[in-house]
Amino acid sequence: MAELSKKEDPSMRFISTNRTEEIMEVNGLRNSWNEGWVVYVNGERLDGVQMKRGVKVGPRDQIQIRYESVERVFGRPLQ
Repeated sequence: MAELSKKEDPSMRFISTNRTEEIMEVNGLRNSWNEGWVVYVNGERLDGVQMKRGVKVGPRDQIQIRYESVERVFGRPLQ
């Protein structure tokens, strides 16, 4: 999926640090301060550290990407 981020006009964009990898945008819907894209494999939520390390999946595994309420650990903007 992360390879889509390198194309000129991807449907999915990622944000990557040296420790984490997160989906930032899917089809124009971006993460906000209260909601964001979350990846589930077989019903288990993956965090950014797991995404960065990589997760092995098989043809029968169920992958879901949901836009839902999230907690941001880096604070809120001052406005």
